[in-house]
Amino acid sequence: MTAEVQPAARRILPPARTAVLLGLLVLVGFVIRIDALRNSAPPVPVLGDARAYHLLAENLAEGRGYIRPYEFADGGAEIATAEYPPGLPVLLAVATKAGATSDEGQRALLCGIGALTVGLVGLIGRRLGGDHVGYLAALLAAAHPGLWNADVSLMAEPLASFMGAALILTALAVVDRPDRWRWAAFGVVAGLGCFVRSEFLLMGPALMAIVAWRTTDGWRPRLGRFALGVGALVLVLLPWTIRNLAAFDGQVVPLSNNSGSVAQGANCDAAYEGQFKGLWVTNVSLDGNDTDAARAGCFAGFAITDDRDEARASAELRREGLSYTRHHLTQLPGVMAARLGRTFGLYQFQQQQNFAGAEGRNVVWDGRGTRSFQLLALLAIVGLVVSSVRRTRTWERWLLVVPPAAVVLVVALTYGNPRFRAVAEPAVVVLAALGAFDILAAVRGRSAGVAGVGAAEVRGLEGAERGGVALIDEDGGGHAAEDQV
Repeated sequence: MTAEVQPAARRILPPARTAVLLGLLVLVGFVIRIDALRNSAPPVPVLGDARAYHLLAENLAEGRGYIRPYEFADGGAEIATAEYPPGLPVLLAVATKAGATSDEGQRALLCGIGALTVGLVGLIGRRLGGDHVGYLAALLAAAHPGLWNADVSLMAEPLASFMGAALILTALAVVDRPDRWRWAAFGVVAGLGCFVRSEFLLMGPALMAIVAWRTTDGWRPRLGRFALGVGALVLVLLPWTIRNLAAFDGQVVPLSNNSGSVAQGANCDAAYEGQFKGLWVTNVSLDGNDTDAARAGCFAGFAITDDRDEARASAELRREGLSYTRHHLTQLPGVMAARLGRTFGLYQFQQQQNFAGAEGRNVVWDGRGTRSFQLLALLAIVGLVVSSVRRTRTWERWLLVVPPAAVVLVVALTYGNPRFRAVAEPAVVVLAALGAFDILAAVRGRSAGVAGVGAAEVRGLEGAERGGVALIDEDGGGHAAEDQV
């Protein structure tokens, strides 16, 4: 009988030997990332999100508060901001206070975060499929360029991947022991993830709903657990929301003002047709990026004045973007398809590679990371199908489908970019590792079945030669072979 891949015991923490081996794979992941940082990573761009994160952290570390980075750098204006969620800037500010003030030092820190993600991926794989699945998942996470090429950039993606893996692992910990403290931790991790990327606003409650449904009997207990998790998430966001209320004269900003710039930049003529279809398009006048009539109506910056702060400017941009969407609904399906195609490497592949360079990632390895992701996703899908047919899949594996589903939804509603896969990359890596073992088990099972039937046929022929009645369908040989399968 072919042995099935059995889940590990319901423990997140591995025994010493497994922990050492996973630790070695974490070290391998760190070495790969540091090597990429030294030998293939381009410099941090002078303008863009990466530089903005660095400046935000610098301002926080020096006590200026959370202020718009470029306005202060250009003219010393201290203007309150919530354009970027505070997760990465706060982490980098702590690093700055500790002495990591350079771009390279902060990128090395993110390489360390990426290496820790390798360990989390290994723990998830082990929990769902056993030690060997855990080792394979960690090895894939260490070597997958879709992860390490993002980890060497000064962007939020390394932290997003780490928090995505941490959220899945926390969900599994709640499945193993659904007590109140673990449910509260579930909400806290989801809330902290929201400070990195907006997908966690979907992923957190979705995972909580699934876990509550599967681990609790009765509607009231289920709703109670779900409310506890969501309540903890809200409590994590509350101090930041209160800060924004004070900074923006009573305007409610639970997370960021980025929704305004996204809404206008992703919903304009240049983003709905032509070479930039499915992208976020800016018409900001900067050195080397002058205003262009072809990009008219796209994002041109926050129009901040004495009587209009960033939150009000964002609200106005959001209204304009949504209004454009309502007046172009017939184009929206095609635009959404282009957004998803850009994110998953199925549309304007070369153009997206070029944009990766502008965001501080290696152009060649960004493309290879997308191709690697496609192979892992294919392996994951095939594994899910095989395990469904063979009925070896547990419901817990569906938790890994939530991050990719959240990415698909957010990308379809905003714009396309391969780096938006970050929160889903760890889940896809684990699904691929599980899929590899599922496919191997299916192939071995088929081989064992063919060998068993062949042996029964030989025994039947030998019986016939002796004058017996050893027909497979009548003497039980067929059944014996079936049992062996």
